[in-house]
Formats: sequence, structure tokens, C-alpha cells
Amino acid sequence: MNEDTVKQLALIIAANCLENGIVDELHGKGMITDEQKQAFNKQVGDRIYTFLLYLLNKPSQQYSALLEALAQKYPEDWSLPELDTHFTEIAGKAVQMPHNGPQ
Repeated sequence: MNEDTVKQLALIIAANCLENGIVDELHGKGMITDEQKQAFNKQVGDRIYTFLLYLLNKPSQQYSALLEALAQKYPEDWSLPELDTHFTEIAGKAVQMPHNGPQ
């Protein structure tokens, strides 16, 4: 996958993961500024892009080294992830939509 596609994918993932989340809620309540929200969004996009770039495009040795380093900060006190119903609903609707070829 070329780097521009990986960048676009990272932004799609970040935007969908952050949409209507806690940062938007805090921003809506005036608890964080536009600049703080933009900086957070940029940081998340950059990190997802870097992770995807290593996952998809780097030699397995570099990918393995990244995972090993990142695993040192495994969030032991976090709950295990579950499927997000908002995403699964979107996926279900997308599958039901007629496909008109490449866009």
C-alpha cells in the first residue's frame, strides 16, 4: 500500500474513532479549546499512520521491533475491547447498499 493511501486510511480510522467521543464532548462543553482538539486529532492521526505504515509497509523485523517496544506499555488496567455497535451498524448498512462500481 503506498504511503498516501496509508495516510488517508489513518485519517479515516482516526476520524471515525474520535467522532462523537469524549474529546468532542469536552470541546462542546468548552473544556478544551479548538487548538487543543486539533492538536489531539493530529497526534492520534500521526500515531495511527505510523503504526499502519510499520504494519503494512515495513520489513517484518522493523514491525516486530515496534510491536515489542509498544507492548511494554500494554494497558493492564484497561478493559478488553469490544465491537463498537456504531461501526457494526455502518458496516451492515454499507453491505446492504447497492454497489455501483469504483468511485
